[in-house]
Amino acid sequence: MDEKVVPGVPLTWSIDDDDPPSPDTVRGLREAAARQPCGKTQALEYALKVSGESSRSGWMCGVPVGPDRNEFNWTTISPSEDLKWTSCYKDFECTRLQVPLDYSDPKAGDAAVALVRYPSPLSLNDEGYLGPILFNPGGPGGSGVEVVLDRAKQFRDILGEGFDIVGFDPRGIGFTTPALYASKTKGEQGLFLNDFLPTVNSSESALGSLYATAQNLGHLAETLAGDVAPHVSTPVVARDMLSITKAHGRDKLQYWGFSYGTILGATFAAMFPDNVGRVVIDGVVDSETYYSAQWSTNLLDTDAGLFGIYQACVDAGPLVCRIYEKTADEIHARVQKLLAQLRTTPVSFYNETSGAYGVVDYSLVTRVIFTTLYKPYNTGERLTSVLADLELGNAEPIFQISETKIAQGYITDDCVCPSVPYETVAHIGRENMLSIACSDAPPVEDDLPTLKGYFEKMAELSMFAETWWPRIGCSGWRIQAKEQFKAVRETATSHPLLLIGNTADPVTPLWAARKMSKFFKNSTVLTQNSGGHCSIAATSQCTFSAIRAYFQNGTLPEEGTVCDIQSTIFGDEVGVSGLANPDWELLRAARELQQNYFVPTI
Repeated sequence: MDEKVVPGVPLTWSIDDDDPPSPDTVRGLREAAARQPCGKTQALEYALKVSGESSRSGWMCGVPVGPDRNEFNWTTISPSEDLKWTSCYKDFECTRLQVPLDYSDPKAGDAAVALVRYPSPLSLNDEGYLGPILFNPGGPGGSGVEVVLDRAKQFRDILGEGFDIVGFDPRGIGFTTPALYASKTKGEQGLFLNDFLPTVNSSESALGSLYATAQNLGHLAETLAGDVAPHVSTPVVARDMLSITKAHGRDKLQYWGFSYGTILGATFAAMFPDNVGRVVIDGVVDSETYYSAQWSTNLLDTDAGLFGIYQACVDAGPLVCRIYEKTADEIHARVQKLLAQLRTTPVSFYNETSGAYGVVDYSLVTRVIFTTLYKPYNTGERLTSVLADLELGNAEPIFQISETKIAQGYITDDCVCPSVPYETVAHIGRENMLSIACSDAPPVEDDLPTLKGYFEKMAELSMFAETWWPRIGCSGWRIQAKEQFKAVRETATSHPLLLIGNTADPVTPLWAARKMSKFFKNSTVLTQNSGGHCSIAATSQCTFSAIRAYFQNGTLPEEGTVCDIQSTIFGDEVGVSGLANPDWELLRAARELQQNYFVPTI
């Protein structure tokens, strides 16, 4: 069949819509959009402004997002042992489920798990009603409440109207109480974020400085979060998930977990194999290296993701890709030359109009490249543009999309010193990630020589080893979880799991999905032929059709299934050539999930 292209304006595009902003309009805005924090999808919002559509509230990178979090006060809900749903955020319902703080000691007090649901339009008695699906976006430390508030409609369009779309905040996170605070203010959080950003090889003292920062954070967290942190472990949250399932009047969990959420899903399946209904783990982490705090197998496919962007640049040509060379290796050499210059000669900027300022150095650029690999179909083109700008001496565009910019914002915020808690919800920061991940594992007692050897070995696997800081972070952690998961072993679950892995995932290699599948009898690995972290990094009718069939009917894809994608790194179009029967609704929903990517970066 002839090539068909879905116009690159998902907000206004539908099969019945003949008048999206023209491709010329979008192309004309692409260069400016590539310099914006949202990357090429920012062009969509610009195009919508031209068409008068962008006056609608709640948009992110051209994709509609959920309601203002200040619209609802969670403290008006009294926690209860059953689910007493209250109308919230216009189209949603909220509740707080009371669970034991420590399941082994009911007298230790209670926790209140925050849940939000986008209810099925079908009644509970309707034969088409299929119950709740729980979501976890990863992290650890990601908020399921936030994800569902922002993306419920897309999940509904993919999965069908028979399900309640349910998000919950794990222990210590978001609206769940008691909240976890491992820093006193937003400014202090910014300082720790900034101190963790240098890469290991950026200077002679970088590794030692990172190690020292980890020790300081460990001491501070022990003081501030010592009462809460022992009760936020993955096994405890798995027990909460069973409590949530039981409170719905059901015995079998339905769940879609991403990244760290795959650890949570696999842990649940191992602990409660008879309570597994439909469980999708997407972007699969190697549980053995996670629970030992090794984090040593995550980067097996990272370099392939980078060269995927470079090859896309070659294929796009010099009129589209600003760092074009004849081969991917030549582009890599060009970027490496730029990085080598930044080691000794960082570039500063000051914007007289906005007052923005900053310094761009080797670590900043290395980490921007690394984090781009999480969502290359959203931000790969932007990366090539800001690198070209930097070659020309313009450092501001790459600074504006960096984690250094985020840290600077925290530190210079006018409201860095309000009374604790400093925000309505606990922020997803490195402190919360470490509170969960490090507490799940035995103490890391590595000294500096041992850590140096660790990174030398990691460098044999990936050029991005120097960005991979979790084990350093855990080297200063002193709080251990009250309940820890002890083993991963072969388990027969009441329904087989569906595992999903991308061929060039930067932090959860396909190898890990295949390894973890061996621990769960009759489970199946679905391969998505793409870069990016988790299936939602790209748009694939094949992948999301398989997920829909699994949740609706319990059917698994054939073993060895490899799904192609409809996304491209250069250009805003979704190509559907080769699809005999394009499912427009599913493609649109998948595209919007891709553009409103939500899995936290590490």
